Amino acid sequence: MDKKCAQLWQRLSAALKPQISADSFKRWFSAVELIDAKDKSLTFGVPNNIYQFWIESNYMSALQTAIVTTFGSPRSVKFCLPSGSGGQTAVEDSMPLEEVLPAPPGNSKPGATVPGLNPRNTFESFVVGPNNEIAHAASLAVAQAPARTYNPLFVYGGVGLGKTHLMQAIGQYVWAKKKNVKVIYLSSELFINEFIDAIQHSNLVKFRKRYRQADLLLIDDIQFLGGKERSQEEFFHTFNTLFDGHKQIVLSSDRPASEIANLEHRLVSRFEWGLTAELQPPAIETRLAILRKKARTMQIQLHDDVFQFLASRIRTNVRRLEGALMRVASFASLSGKELT
Repeated sequence: MDKKCAQLWQRLSAALKPQISADSFKRWFSAVELIDAKDKSLTFGVPNNIYQFWIESNYMSALQTAIVTTFGSPRSVKFCLPSGSGGQTAVEDSMPLEEVLPAPPGNSKPGATVPGLNPRNTFESFVVGPNNEIAHAASLAVAQAPARTYNPLFVYGGVGLGKTHLMQAIGQYVWAKKKNVKVIYLSSELFINEFIDAIQHSNLVKFRKRYRQADLLLIDDIQFLGGKERSQEEFFHTFNTLFDGHKQIVLSSDRPASEIANLEHRLVSRFEWGLTAELQPPAIETRLAILRKKARTMQIQLHDDVFQFLASRIRTNVRRLEGALMRVASFASLSGKELT
């Protein structure tokens, strides 16, 4: 990578590292290079399509936050894969971060985007099991009839169990099915950062207009509002405006609202007005189904013993389970060895 791209990647990496674990950064981003940087797009070089798939599936929201922090605005993301000749790279299977979402026939929205949504996170790609069937059913009900069934919908569970997947599936379904809707998806950390920035630059009117005119507001990891008094005050009024206007609110957390430390009681109460749905660790049958479906999606061929081994060893975190599959597949791809 040239000097300019190397400097930009250094800044971008510094903004990305606080958002993910050191192990995850080392495993999935140490081999990444920034190949090209334009006003509206960034192109990254990755070793193979497994890296691309895993980053797109798990780290695009964090990457987008880092991009906004570094450049001041979102940019589309593309990936380059090795061409196999002289170390050159060629763009392949590029996926802009703000990709056009699939829409049903007769109701397409050409050129429209929802920043932060990963097109791979759909209801069709979500593996349903006894551990998540209520959260899945509630999410689908909300997507089919926003603000008419469960409002707000509060989904909680441990890390890597599918909360973000379900939230983004709701966003994509509503965007594809409904005309003239404003869908906003972001993390509570980004909401807090934008609120602070709006205060510093006297842009509160613009900030409030953006969020209080949403038809569907999806906020991930709402637990980070705990202890942020001014942000809680702001979100309290945003919540009331949307709820009173019959707009759908969907929140996710790693714990029930009542257990979020230093969260005002009036917010806890509002978060519990609708339906609270828990995601639990998957049983081994569900874990096997997740691995097999992911392998089919990635066109990875592994012996069933490999799936059985992974499913028996990783029991509580779907993201870790998929990550293990990606590491195994990546090793097989890079080494040219068949795994049994």
